[in-house]
Amino acid sequence: MTCWRAVQASRYAILLALAGTAGCERDPLPPPATEPVTRQVIQLFARTQPDTLRPSAFDMLVMTEVRFGGDNFDFVFDMGPDSRFGLGTTGNTIAVLLPRGAFTQARASGLQRSLITFDSIRAAPVTGYFADQPIAIGTGDALLAASRLLTCMTNYQAPRYAKLYVESVDFSTLSATIIVVTDPNCGYRSLEPGLPTY
Repeated sequence: MTCWRAVQASRYAILLALAGTAGCERDPLPPPATEPVTRQVIQLFARTQPDTLRPSAFDMLVMTEVRFGGDNFDFVFDMGPDSRFGLGTTGNTIAVLLPRGAFTQARASGLQRSLITFDSIRAAPVTGYFADQPIAIGTGDALLAASRLLTCMTNYQAPRYAKLYVESVDFSTLSATIIVVTDPNCGYRSLEPGLPTY
């Protein structure tokens, strides 16, 4: 009886191994991480400001501020009446971040508000991102961002993930200063300092 159980256990282990191999073929692992998690401070100006030469958007694939327009951005900063963004009807002036899908049909990037503090965020979630809805922001807010898809290698595409901390919102200069911590490695979610392992 003991021998029979051992044979059955061995067969079960082989089947599991084969299933795991088949799964890898269908869903390849991301390439090894080569870059450490980065931290940068950016300043964005409202999209509807008079000076259109100032950057109002952020491109997570090249990790820099960009002017609004074209197709190379993941989220945009703006200010205006809350009713304009569909967030209220009182006419209060608010600051918002808008994901790419608010301006284009290509809803490949997204934002979500964090339920924990910025420093407590160790990894970005895979789900829960809003692809086309604005999020009102204020000083001290923490958010999470997922970029549009990045092609890392043949047949493998994944977003970049980041956490955002709104350091300040200045209604006099129509700007926001935001700390962005990004995992630059395709498909990795770790937002802790150093070279990520997941």
